[in-house]
Amino acid sequence: MAKRVTIHDVAALAGVSRQTVSRALNDMDDISSETKKRVLEASAKLGYRPSRFARNLVARQKTRALGFVVASFRNPYYTEIAGDLLDCAASRGWQVVMASSESEGESAALRMLASQVDVFVGHFMSPETQLEKARGGIPMVVLEPPARMERTHSVELDLRSGIEEAIQALRAKGARSLGMIDSGYSLRSSPIYVPSQRRRDFEELTGPGRPKAVVVGEESITGGSRAFIELMRAHPHLDAVLVFNDLMAIGAVHGAHALGVKVPDQVRILGIDGLSLGEAVHPTLSTISLDRQALAARALDVVDALAAADFADVAPIRHVVRSRLLWRESA
Repeated sequence: MAKRVTIHDVAALAGVSRQTVSRALNDMDDISSETKKRVLEASAKLGYRPSRFARNLVARQKTRALGFVVASFRNPYYTEIAGDLLDCAASRGWQVVMASSESEGESAALRMLASQVDVFVGHFMSPETQLEKARGGIPMVVLEPPARMERTHSVELDLRSGIEEAIQALRAKGARSLGMIDSGYSLRSSPIYVPSQRRRDFEELTGPGRPKAVVVGEESITGGSRAFIELMRAHPHLDAVLVFNDLMAIGAVHGAHALGVKVPDQVRILGIDGLSLGEAVHPTLSTISLDRQALAARALDVVDALAAADFADVAPIRHVVRSRLLWRESA
């Protein structure tokens, strides 16, 4: 029996998204004549026949949608990013459909959203081969790391300059021995720990080739606390600690309390993220703060540019968002 031709086959041949195929076949007016012609030719070549249900569903759609995928809504960083993205998307007329990859993984989250959205936005950690297969030809905007796949664009975070500035400032404040707590997130999906880019930057900027005081912890308050205790017991001479993110850094402050270590008098603690939650811990958390509103705005700039091109293949779009030091009490 011959394989049934699907809308995804037409989208792949025409080089557009599934939603653009639907709009073209339903003669909607928010698509260029050139793209519509390309879709109709691909549909005719493959012999595609849309179902009556699909035609009725698309006819009811008035708003274009983006799918936002996060690792976990338990981490306040992702909830704050989601809030900024929702605000920005609403102001530009975009609907946002969100999913967490915590339970089923990123591939499952992408497959679940693929029939509902025009473009994906998010922090993605899976191998590119898995993401490519799961997204069904839908374009993707990757947050933080550079994009390397086709039909993939990026809004990168310039954390290296923030880490470099933080190291220099900590040394100017009198810190002489710096350590770091890295994330062990990859350990949940792979038996092989892969150092984060934040750790690699820290190690390079504190002097290549030198032994580093670094431990790996779970991305949680409890994980940060345990990692800080482990770090200080192994390296009691440390007087400053950079932590992978604010959630773990808050845990590090708790770990310092448990050890009787005074923050910042004996050890300065610095997180990365700029979470408002950092103001609720005592002492309040110093951090390398990310401009989340700028991150959301640049992501929507990419989405708008892709929509203007009817989600056809375009040259990779890349934006960079800088970080800034936010000094509170912990450092």
